[in-house]
Amino acid sequence: MKFFVYAGVVTLLFTGGERAAAEPDSIQADCTSPVIMLVLVRQSENREPMTAYGEQLRQLSTYPEQQGYYQFTRPTEVFEGEWPDNQFVIGAKFPCVEAARGFWYSDDYQAIRHLRAGAGQISVTVHPLNAPPPHIDGTAPKRLFSQQDPQKNP
Repeated sequence: MKFFVYAGVVTLLFTGGERAAAEPDSIQADCTSPVIMLVLVRQSENREPMTAYGEQLRQLSTYPEQQGYYQFTRPTEVFEGEWPDNQFVIGAKFPCVEAARGFWYSDDYQAIRHLRAGAGQISVTVHPLNAPPPHIDGTAPKRLFSQQDPQKNP
């Protein structure tokens, strides 16, 4: 067994068929740095696999158990370019990367992943959330778009 530390998180790497075995109370995991699980989907014309997968996903208790929830699921506006009808993006917020792993690698979730086979191109990544910089102090923005003088490029 080997271990390494990345961004303050200790990760165990098991070699030679070793398995992790520990009581949950004995595992020390830092869960103070929230993350976004970013899911990018370019759906194929066959929408049936993703529909079946989505139905099963909504029945799992795994998201709530890991304190995860959808932070965003679609664009509000497209500022540039086009957003294809078959393109989806989901940002699922978790309290830490260990909670995201707890969801992703759970037996319940792994049991339904096969349902989306043939649904298109899917990428799933996990991103840390940056702490707000000092200028983000909770005050209202100074000039919202609707409060500005008319622009030449609306």
